[in-house]
Amino acid sequence: MSFAAFPLWAVLAMAGAAAVAIVAVYLLRRTPRPQVVSNVEFWMRAMQSAKPKLLASWRIPLIAMLISLLAALAMVALIGDPRFGSGVRGTTVVVLDAGRTMDAVGVDGERRLDRALLELRRWVERTTITGEVAVVRAGMRPSVLLPITDDAADLQRALTGLALDDGPSDLPAAIALADTILAEHGALEAGVGQILVVADEAVEVATRAPTVVLPVGTAAHTVAITSFSARRVPEAVGEYAVRCEMSAFTAGRARARVVIRDGDVTILDERVEIAPHTSEVLEAGGFSSARAELVAELTDIELASGEDGFEGDDRAYAVVDALEATRVLLVSDGDRYLEAALAAHPGLDVDVMAPAAIAGTSTADLARYHALVLDGATLPSGVAHGAQLIFAPPARGAIAVGDTLSRPRITATLATHAALDGLRLDATRVTRATALVAEPSDQVLVRSGGHALGIARQLPRGRVVVFGFGTADTDLVRDEAFPLLVHSSLRWVADRAEATPLARRVGGPLVADSGHAVRDPEGETITSGVVPEVARAGIWHVGDRAVAFSSVDHASSLGAGATGGRFAARSTWPPLALMIAGALVALLLLEWALLHRGRLE
Repeated sequence: MSFAAFPLWAVLAMAGAAAVAIVAVYLLRRTPRPQVVSNVEFWMRAMQSAKPKLLASWRIPLIAMLISLLAALAMVALIGDPRFGSGVRGTTVVVLDAGRTMDAVGVDGERRLDRALLELRRWVERTTITGEVAVVRAGMRPSVLLPITDDAADLQRALTGLALDDGPSDLPAAIALADTILAEHGALEAGVGQILVVADEAVEVATRAPTVVLPVGTAAHTVAITSFSARRVPEAVGEYAVRCEMSAFTAGRARARVVIRDGDVTILDERVEIAPHTSEVLEAGGFSSARAELVAELTDIELASGEDGFEGDDRAYAVVDALEATRVLLVSDGDRYLEAALAAHPGLDVDVMAPAAIAGTSTADLARYHALVLDGATLPSGVAHGAQLIFAPPARGAIAVGDTLSRPRITATLATHAALDGLRLDATRVTRATALVAEPSDQVLVRSGGHALGIARQLPRGRVVVFGFGTADTDLVRDEAFPLLVHSSLRWVADRAEATPLARRVGGPLVADSGHAVRDPEGETITSGVVPEVARAGIWHVGDRAVAFSSVDHASSLGAGATGGRFAARSTWPPLALMIAGALVALLLLEWALLHRGRLE
């Protein structure tokens, strides 16, 4: 036992002074004084004294004095701040692992973080007897949790609000920070600095100060979501599909419910069974929403090999962005078939312009449109656009044309091309068409013998699809295949496949544009608008845009490895000051009971 507040000689001196004071008070109280009593009262007291008692009246004051003496000595000991052990000299920097796996519960039922905090408190209690201590939090980005101090009470204030990151800890960087703290404090030059790493994994880092690893935790079984994503379905406007992969890091089979929610609405609820050390993939589609903020969660987990020891890998996040309309300019004299085909697509924002008006436009004027549909029209000289769908091109346009064909018979279609997307036009009748002059790099979509009636051209900075007939020259417009032809061709020339906004990895930055606010998953606003390193998984918001951060990439087995050991110097006793305080309370209660025994009777 050692005393942190005072040296041993000072504590002994205070104890001696307290003992002298207690004995002096006892002697003063026991000094006899003459007292006049009546004859009846005298014999009443004599009768009471003659009764057999466990404690004679003359012994009780002596016992009370001894109890008071013990209570005073206990108070002196508390003033001296007693600690177990002889203390650790010098400066110790403790590196506390705050990674995601520290939330795991081993087969022994103990959470790794709880064991780490227990060992941390005991080590700080011992270290601050004769030395100093600092604590470095080893999260995804290391930080100083407790500056160098010699007061053990500072630790509890520093641990207030301690939270784990949703990603792995950067232990090498945290140990390097601890080494730097010791060097700047001068402990390395004096040879009295050391580093203690409290973590659930083995780590080897070259340091100038002696380093000791205190392992915590035991092996744990877990079922994890290892992949979760959502994407738009190109074939169905406004719909999206989800894909969720689950893995079992267990010794036996695992069962669980997979629940996927869009906000407060459950869109999928299924049970899965996973063999040990394998994965299962769940795919579903047909969900319709303008935008979605999705949360996948594993619930009702049943393991044949025990309990699920880690809840941090049971949730994953994904978002589906709102559809952005494709802006299309239709240059036509009023073709009702083209207008109807474009109006049938809910994802198009269509403007109509007469062919005569196109002559007064420039490249900059047309840049706001994702695609142009030209019906018997052509762009003026010097004007360009990277996405064009042309019907019945004029003879003096940018597309070279050949002879005019009367009632050509379609003999071949390139149905595998994305501009046709499986459509076959073999039965389509064409009354009149213009043969197109195909370049060597063109792909012929529709052919009539040796003549090209439809081509797809890849330009250095764009794409063009051309059909050598108009809507008035074919019966294709009366078939449902015509809107599909227009939509597939526009999708290819505009090259605007819906991006799949995959969830970002926890640990990446999040920066808002000027004028936009950043909100965390709880809705709290980040005033700076910049999060250098996102350490929490969930749905974040930048203005009106949702951004998913997920930790599924970090899901793995939770084996023991270096985590199965115990610190040899650990103590199973509670803090010594707490034990002395409890004894002091018991002594005071006992003294009160002795001095007031008559009232108790």
